[in-house]
Amino acid sequence: MDNTLRKNLAICIFIAGLPLFQFGQVWGEEISLSARLDKTEIPFESTVELSLEVRWQGGMEKYAFEFLPLPTAHGLKPLGTTSAISSRKENGADYTTRTFKYTLKPITGGTGVIEPIVLKYVAMPDSIPGELASQQFQIAIAQPLPPKKKSHLPIIAAISALILSLSICAIYLLKLRRKRRISKEPVRTAEQIFLDDLALAKKESQSERKLFFTRLYKLLTGFMEKKYGISGVGRATSDILAEIEKAEIPLEDKERLSEWLTLADKEKYAPSSGAPGDITRLSADLESFFNRK
Repeated sequence: MDNTLRKNLAICIFIAGLPLFQFGQVWGEEISLSARLDKTEIPFESTVELSLEVRWQGGMEKYAFEFLPLPTAHGLKPLGTTSAISSRKENGADYTTRTFKYTLKPITGGTGVIEPIVLKYVAMPDSIPGELASQQFQIAIAQPLPPKKKSHLPIIAAISALILSLSICAIYLLKLRRKRRISKEPVRTAEQIFLDDLALAKKESQSERKLFFTRLYKLLTGFMEKKYGISGVGRATSDILAEIEKAEIPLEDKERLSEWLTLADKEKYAPSSGAPGDITRLSADLESFFNRK
């Protein structure tokens, strides 16, 4: 055998002795790995998903996989992983696909890097080990948004609403309390008001005759207005007496009221003189008259 033939034979033997897998593919066994990102640019507040897909010809039991670790990343934090496996026929042959998905969240702005992921497996039934590796990925990460300034408006609005509600409740309770207090107080008649004011007039005027009759005149006209609606404001005594005469008042009451009104009108302008004890007797007559009504 010449030297050239020997040399070619040695090359063939060397090639035949090469390993059966390289760069993520197994020679003669049709297994492959593909990887992709769902996006290459993301806001800082978003996430990115990395998908690995392993595909081979044959059933699910053809390859056994080691536990797949979380990827090593810079500027990104892996949040978790999911996996799934499925088989289907293509052109009469079985094909199996296994997918791994990772979700990563940015931790800094700038460029995020996901290092290659190495997937180790064992080809069955001969237990031949192998491995597949993804490429390195880079993701452009936007800078984080500046934190929003805390607004005190919601707190101020809540406090204002609370104060307004408390004010409304307080006003309502005060009105209710006043209403109850008014309803509890007995309603005084025109006669009772006259008698109470007469006692006060006697006490305050004492021996001052003109002051007593001045007060009595006002008390009588006030009673006429409350009791019968006959006003004495700005009117002459004669006009008031004429209206009393026309009013539907018992005759005896007309006479007594007219008599006292005339007397009070006269005495409030008269000299400070009179019969001893006449104010006392008049007061007794008035009290007797108004007490019986």
